[in-house]
Amino acid sequence: MKSYVIPTVSTESVGNSLFECFSFDVERDENTIRREFPVKVESGVVCVCLRGTGRFVINNQSYEISQGSLITILPNSLICEATSSDDFVGFAVATARNVMSSFQMGDVVKGFVYISNHPVLKIDEQQTATIVELCEMLTRKRKSKDCPFKDETIHHLLAVLCYEIYGYYMEHVEENRMPKTQSRQSVLCQEFLRLVDVYATEHRELEFYADKLCITPKYLSVVVRKASGHSPVEWIDNTVMLYARTLLSTSEMTVQQISAELNFPNPSFFGQFFKRHEGVTPKKFRTKTRG
Repeated sequence: MKSYVIPTVSTESVGNSLFECFSFDVERDENTIRREFPVKVESGVVCVCLRGTGRFVINNQSYEISQGSLITILPNSLICEATSSDDFVGFAVATARNVMSSFQMGDVVKGFVYISNHPVLKIDEQQTATIVELCEMLTRKRKSKDCPFKDETIHHLLAVLCYEIYGYYMEHVEENRMPKTQSRQSVLCQEFLRLVDVYATEHRELEFYADKLCITPKYLSVVVRKASGHSPVEWIDNTVMLYARTLLSTSEMTVQQISAELNFPNPSFFGQFFKRHEGVTPKKFRTKTRG
């Protein structure tokens, strides 16, 4: 196994066209081999494994990759380790940190949080080919000279690339929302967790979820605790904290904006909630995670 790292691309270095594309062939290109870790990724990076195997440690979480793995690394993420087999071949594109959020893709915040916590996704050959083809088109367009609407074309190609990748992740979310068993209590618990995933940033009161499921709050508490080992309130609070931690560590939103995004009455209330669960204020957490 060899150690390497995707080149660190800052927001400034990607230039006016907002992106850079890279290919990785460990057998042929020794220049890709680096051993300086950890590495903070300032821009968004998407990498597709075309051959071989590897291992990433992103934000202290370990991920194994192989042919057909799609790795999405959001801005301000920390790569603690990256190793590959000697026959590793991959393709990557790095974009400025605000590219994805500039496109209208439904609930970007929820997708942002999901990708941050599930950066590695298995995709099929056609999806892999689509990503590589779009990256190659971007590269050719950048190199072209005297091309009318060059910047506009690049912008729209980047949008298509972001839509494709975002769509792959959202398909995976839908597939994994299906209940694993058919028992009544298990189905109720699974449906409750699905509702929490959708509404936790808007509704934290237990009665809301009980009404959605047409059961009493007391029965909901009994069912969820028995099926999962945790109370409904714990699931709701943990989900809200997942959003809060992710947005604080990887986005450029202010604490006030995050408080509003998560539907807290005011930043002070958000700060109290966050400190109660994390032990530090949102500002101190952001400083600690970003170094």
